[in-house]
Amino acid sequence: MSTEIYYFSGTGNSLAVARDIAEKIGASLHAMTSVMDRERLSTEAEALGMVFPVYHKSIPLILKRFVQKWEGLEQPYIFAVCVYGDTPGLALQHLDKLLQAREGQLAAGFGVHLPYNYLTPALTLRNFYSAFTLREVPVEEQQALLASAPEEIEKIAASISARETGVFVAIADPLTRLADAIDLYESLGKKVWLKIAGIDAPTELSFLESRQLMDEAFYADEACNNCGVCAKICPVHNISMVDGRPVWQHRCEQCFACVHWCPQEALQFGRATVGKLRYHHPDVNLPDMVRAASRD
Repeated sequence: MSTEIYYFSGTGNSLAVARDIAEKIGASLHAMTSVMDRERLSTEAEALGMVFPVYHKSIPLILKRFVQKWEGLEQPYIFAVCVYGDTPGLALQHLDKLLQAREGQLAAGFGVHLPYNYLTPALTLRNFYSAFTLREVPVEEQQALLASAPEEIEKIAASISARETGVFVAIADPLTRLADAIDLYESLGKKVWLKIAGIDAPTELSFLESRQLMDEAFYADEACNNCGVCAKICPVHNISMVDGRPVWQHRCEQCFACVHWCPQEALQFGRATVGKLRYHHPDVNLPDMVRAASRD
């Protein structure tokens, strides 16, 4: 049975998972970014898969824009794999709502736990907004998560091949579901995260869409050698090189690819990343990510 898998990845976690699944089930593999210039998307494949990271207990903005381009989603068996460093949150539920709005339905949802690679609050009440920091996952914990992933991916591949249906990952905790039900992320969540990025001006954008503006906090420090890797690797082409220095264009996905893949570790997000350990999936290399960021 023909299967297409589309993925979005910043540190390589989702790319590694999507690639492994594609190899096991004989699926064709595509970066979501490679088709985002198209006005409409469709497929003749019998199965359609999406592999993506969980952001703020939900989906990346690009996944929403990707789904909204599709036609004919009532036909294929649709599956999704959310790759998470903390919790699956409500990512699969939110994706299913988007699919239903396009006459589709999420037939099967899975999750793979891999090392966390985003910001986390520091354990202090002083200077709350500037106290967020890049979480450093101990090497031993990274190795344990990476070692357990192949078995989980094997199970996922078997489930997809058998066309099983259902959500095969833990549902969100009660507090997350309550916060979602009362739109806490849209009110308090958006305000907090924009403030963390140094943005004080109000915006009518939703929390999901407002993350594009959070690149206001990125900058290149004195270690930058003008190599341009950040511009080449950004999956949404949000970085331009101006006079040899990176400039962000406010269509950011907050994937932190630029931070984690900079050879000089020169790209920072405010004070949160200074001196912090970078991470990317050990089975994914820089050329892999540059190819993923290019257009088909």
